[in-house]
Amino acid sequence: MSQAPTHLQGLMDEDAPPTIHTSSLTPELCEAALNLTIDFQRQKQSVANAAIMKHPITVGTIVSIIAAVSYWKLGWIYKRGGFALIKDNLEEVVGVVVLCTMVISTLLTVITRPTDVIKQRADRIVDESKPVFGVDLKEFAASRSKKFSQETASKADNTKVVIYRDTPIAVISLIDIPEMTNDEKFVTRITGAGVRKVYWKSGIIEDLIDFAVSRSGQLNNSKAPKILVLFEVLSTDAELKKVLIAKKFQKIESRPINDSKLLKLFGVHYEIYGLPLNVTKLSELELIDGKVGSTGSKRKT
Repeated sequence: MSQAPTHLQGLMDEDAPPTIHTSSLTPELCEAALNLTIDFQRQKQSVANAAIMKHPITVGTIVSIIAAVSYWKLGWIYKRGGFALIKDNLEEVVGVVVLCTMVISTLLTVITRPTDVIKQRADRIVDESKPVFGVDLKEFAASRSKKFSQETASKADNTKVVIYRDTPIAVISLIDIPEMTNDEKFVTRITGAGVRKVYWKSGIIEDLIDFAVSRSGQLNNSKAPKILVLFEVLSTDAELKKVLIAKKFQKIESRPINDSKLLKLFGVHYEIYGLPLNVTKLSELELIDGKVGSTGSKRKT
């Protein structure tokens, strides 16, 4: 089955019509949905690394290293003649710069290495796609038939792909959580999301979150009086958390990424955000359904 192009980094086809629309997951969109989701999670590793590098502990350590090495190698210059002797000892100065660069580079490599677990988690989606998309993408993509079982079709509808100029640019996936669902509460989780960087501020991610909320209402089908939509994010992902808070999501709990004491020291962990909805007052869901989003059409699923 031929796959739709993703073009995560390259330019789009300028000859394609400048239209934007959404689609549920189809066999042709499996690769694009997978790539967008994985790339989005990998970006979060970069965000975490940047937060670690800017952390006061890191900055303080780097300043201390520069001060200590400078005093060790150049202290005699200060004592004998101050800065006037620096011009005559440029080799010593260059040596200090090189040594500091090497030490700081090693330090940054060591303290950011634990974040590799974020990338590894993203890469596992290739072989473990069902927990994220509700269907095995390899099997789904290999299917030549458009006629799927009702269960498979329903799970495919839990993923929404945004397509612009015939190119997928964003995706979001949702699954229900049976083990957390009961007669009083229906629980869903946003398990995968991805937006090309250039479109992050376009409002597409907000539209996709609205879709996930609306879809949760459809899956519940008024069976439980309350709905809870969950979304796990990195503590360092300030932009995504800002979007969730604007959407009335609330922080429910935090959990460690792994047993790394370094990540704990730098405050890098996962945070679970949840949006509680009262189904007996459907105005919230109906309002979301009727909005006109950045995809150019009403947010009906």
